[in-house]
Amino acid sequence: MNAGRVLATSTSRNVVSEVTRDIVMRTSDMYELFELGRSVGLERQRSGSMEMLEAVVRACSDEQEHLAGALALAGGVFVATQNKHARRVCDALVRRQNGAGGPSMLRVWCELAPYIRLPNIHEVVAEAERMCDVSVLGNLAPFVSEQSVERVASAVHAASVDVLLRMEMGTASYEDAHRVVCAAAGVAQHLVDGTDRGLDRVWALVSDALASTHWASVCTSSDQIYEDVGRAGTEDYRRACTALVSYAQRQNSERADAMVNAVFALQPCLRYLPRSSVRVGRGREGAVLFYMDLLEHIAGQLTTRTVNALVMPLAVRYVQSVERDWFESAHALILSVLDAGHAKVAVWYARVVLALYPQRINMDLLDISFTAAIRALAHSSSPELSQSCIDLLIARIDECAASGVERGVRRRELLCVLASQVASVPLDLLSFVMTSVDEHVDCEPLWATRRDVVGHVQDTVLESAELERRPVLASWVWRMRARVDARL
Repeated sequence: MNAGRVLATSTSRNVVSEVTRDIVMRTSDMYELFELGRSVGLERQRSGSMEMLEAVVRACSDEQEHLAGALALAGGVFVATQNKHARRVCDALVRRQNGAGGPSMLRVWCELAPYIRLPNIHEVVAEAERMCDVSVLGNLAPFVSEQSVERVASAVHAASVDVLLRMEMGTASYEDAHRVVCAAAGVAQHLVDGTDRGLDRVWALVSDALASTHWASVCTSSDQIYEDVGRAGTEDYRRACTALVSYAQRQNSERADAMVNAVFALQPCLRYLPRSSVRVGRGREGAVLFYMDLLEHIAGQLTTRTVNALVMPLAVRYVQSVERDWFESAHALILSVLDAGHAKVAVWYARVVLALYPQRINMDLLDISFTAAIRALAHSSSPELSQSCIDLLIARIDECAASGVERGVRRRELLCVLASQVASVPLDLLSFVMTSVDEHVDCEPLWATRRDVVGHVQDTVLESAELERRPVLASWVWRMRARVDARL
């Protein structure tokens, strides 16, 4: 009968105590002892012989030389049974334990950390750093103090950079990236409710750790753990990203600017990546994709200076990318910038989206993007620039004046986009836009196009218009519909 079986079934206190001391003395793998304690605890609990189980725990508490082994065994018993006596023994052994107990003890500390306060946790973290065990760091991260979490974040970040470099040399695996993501999620728990200014550095380190391993989410593979996950990432990834966004959105503009500047300093490719076609799955392009997605959610916290100096150059680089993910992220980031009231790029962006239609974007995306530009200008210090955007759209409509089925479709869609602007343009430009729509609808040879434009305004535009505009717009639509019906 093996020793584990004796501990689980023996009815003799003396036998149980002697076997416990013998196992603790002879076993060098601490996690093996932990698993044994868990197994014995479950078996004794199932059979109702808790008296013998306490004999095992008491023998552990009497151990003087092999404290790590005794703690591992007693810890396994406690985690399995939540026995109060085992808890007291574990607390006492933790206080007596000097140092981390060696590499094989690291996994045991991870198991105990959610239940028992570890006064030596910094020594355990130091041991994990020395062993480059990022999984242990991530498991312990939620239990270190806010003042010490930066040390763990730095170690996780260093591991992510190592994974990124090895990925670019073709030697990193998806599992390597997944371990870093899990560790980053552990560190990010401090950001959920944290307010200490020292956490700003932690935010930057966690952001860059996720960015450095984002290639694993971008490059899904049928035989890897990221199958069917894609850019949404794993649960750990989503939890970490939620913490990052939540923390950044709670900061004032000064701190948010400093945090964004910190991540740009950590990842030089954000500023200096050349204008070349994006190769899906390359590590640094994956990092850029992550940062565009992150900045999209925090653009409202940033000052115009940071947006113009750092954020927009990043988006501009990919606004016409041939790769869908980068293309979509760049446009989503610009829309977020416009929605935050940074209108300096509005006229340029209106010109860009008109050039991308219809080859790269459809009418719905053009409508959303163009309207965002107009709204940003309407609420800016230079609302008169809205006229320039409207003139660009009208010129594009006039280019489609020639006959032909395709041109007719494009003309109808562009007219609908123009009609949508009556809900967004500054009030002093409203009359001009309504008149322009009237002129183009009246000159439109196809009744179906005239009907679609009126229907679009009546069904969609009126609902999104401000209350003060609705009476004027309703009257205008009624008159336009009457003219269209009269030409049947």
